[in-house]
Amino acid sequence: MPAGDDAFDYVIAGGGTAGCVLARRLLERTDARIALIDAGSAAPNRWLQTPLTSVRLGRWWHSWPFMTVPQPALNGRRIALPMGHVLGGSASINAMIAQPALDADFDDWAGLGAEGWSSADLAAARARAFGGDGAPKGMVALSAPAHRSAFSEAFLEACGEAGLPKRGLLDGPDSARCGYFPVLQKAGRRFSAFHAYLSPVLDHPRLSVITGADIRHLLLAANRAEGVAYVRDRRLQIARARREVILALGALESPRILMASGIGPAAMLRRAGIPVMHDLPGVGDRLADHVRIPILFRSGRTSPAALRNLPAAFVARLSGRNSVLASNCCEAGAYLASGASATRPDLQIVTHFQSVDDGGAVDLELTLARPRSRGRVSLDGAVPGGAEPGGAALVDPRYLSDPGDLERLVDGIEMVRSIAARPALARFPLLGERLPGPAARDRAALRRHVRAAATTAFHPVGTCRMGEDGQAVVDSRLRVHGIERLRVVDASVMPALPAANTCCAVMLIAERAADVMV
Repeated sequence: MPAGDDAFDYVIAGGGTAGCVLARRLLERTDARIALIDAGSAAPNRWLQTPLTSVRLGRWWHSWPFMTVPQPALNGRRIALPMGHVLGGSASINAMIAQPALDADFDDWAGLGAEGWSSADLAAARARAFGGDGAPKGMVALSAPAHRSAFSEAFLEACGEAGLPKRGLLDGPDSARCGYFPVLQKAGRRFSAFHAYLSPVLDHPRLSVITGADIRHLLLAANRAEGVAYVRDRRLQIARARREVILALGALESPRILMASGIGPAAMLRRAGIPVMHDLPGVGDRLADHVRIPILFRSGRTSPAALRNLPAAFVARLSGRNSVLASNCCEAGAYLASGASATRPDLQIVTHFQSVDDGGAVDLELTLARPRSRGRVSLDGAVPGGAEPGGAALVDPRYLSDPGDLERLVDGIEMVRSIAARPALARFPLLGERLPGPAARDRAALRRHVRAAATTAFHPVGTCRMGEDGQAVVDSRLRVHGIERLRVVDASVMPALPAANTCCAVMLIAERAADVMV
């Protein structure tokens, strides 16, 4: 491991999904010496490898505890936004749902000024990552869930009774339908970008993986990036880049590091006491995130993930048999359109059975897949040192600030209730609604439930948006406007939030970044 002041060709700040993919591709395509720097631990442990234990425990033990500012539309609540604090990033702690974004979502990006990012432009990257024409075995497999609960089966049957077409694997929100979610698993274990891309090359002689390193700021000379300053073992250390620096820290941290380095809205930087290196007003702006709400029902069955069932599940796993340990607890789902004005599905339902150990409830979780509300990451009002780790920038998603988002979630609750009332779920049996509860019958009561219960789906994007307009942060080759030898490669560059879960889209961003870099 390097110490003090070391030089590389490429310095990648961030070892999450994008960093893992990009490091692998640069090793394969160049003779470069590469540093991959991350604040988290060195590798996902056995608890994170096991789907059930990872979704129940992992996001709290291996995450950065980001919190939003109070959200006015959510009754002033602050929302926890945990992000992965381990190599592989949030893909090492998430629910493993694998949803490559729709062709139409990528075509939207191109229409918003991201030249070269249409679905056709990304076809080769998609094939390398997930398989397809000319590459039947992609780097990661979009697997069918290894465990299928009785609740999941009953839900899909109820969706059919409600008129929703069923697809074996629900691989994207292209139409209103239901099915099992593909998962990023292999042989019943988590198989993320870390496992597929980075783990096989961890010992490569041209790759230095530096963990436990808190990124402080970029090294800039005039308008050129020359490296990264980070703290490791209580020492300030430097990683210099002969060719390029790549920020791959995600939609909350990449804009913060840019601002800590003097790149961002000039007035805000001055208020925070940071010397302005480059006035780039769009840094931190246009934060978008999926918002979700619980819809809980009493169940007549004990959850297969209840604590009392886990000893037998571990015994089954040790003997090579399938068990609930292979479940992410959200095996099945559906996409719905909220009304006649929705030209594409804008609501997602996810079955959940992990949260109640007495067998007393299951959750038909509702997510707004195409929110219109936008927020920002900023330094305004941050505590002293807000540009440094431990004094994070302020995260304000402004959830439900667009009134239409609230109304579409209310529409969705009514649709979920219709599915829950079908005979298949009555036979399961569901024994009545806990939340919002039978007393919440009119739309005003349902609005109150949404404001009291809505939270994040953990998919923040858009804070270093790609484009050519005055608010864009990076160009279509992911180069930061006005700064040489600096790129951003992560969810922050998305011009718009895909309707699907975002992990697979981040893999494609990194694959495409490798194409435009070398």
